[in-house]
Amino acid sequence: MPSTNRRTVLASASAALAAVSGCTALESSPRPAHTVSVYLVDREATRDVTVTVEDDGGAVLFEREYRLSDDNEADEDATFPASDEPETVTVTVDGTEFERDWPGFEDPELPCEGENWAGIEVWVRGPPDESPSVRVMANCQHVTME
Repeated sequence: MPSTNRRTVLASASAALAAVSGCTALESSPRPAHTVSVYLVDREATRDVTVTVEDDGGAVLFEREYRLSDDNEADEDATFPASDEPETVTVTVDGTEFERDWPGFEDPELPCEGENWAGIEVWVRGPPDESPSVRVMANCQHVTME
């Protein structure tokens, strides 16, 4: 029959192991995410696009470069943590910079409800022989990141 000390050590070790495994599971569980989707409207054009999202202090929360064309007219649901507070969206198209506010409460889609988080859709317009234009719209989705 095992001694009381042995039972205590085994019980303590089992409890510690269970606690550690729970912490590890929490760290690797999916986290809510903001999304950035980019679309090329006039597909006969080829556009070099960079999307940058910054917080109110100017720290970059998200930045990605795209080469959009008829063969690659969209990139959907790139993510960054929803715990970040996005403030400004800067879209550069073929060297022309467009700065917009991250969509806020004034947008009819916001605030998102339930377990959905705010994201943006960036629509790049303009035929190849014209200057580009950009439209930034809000969307709400349930997207997570590891």
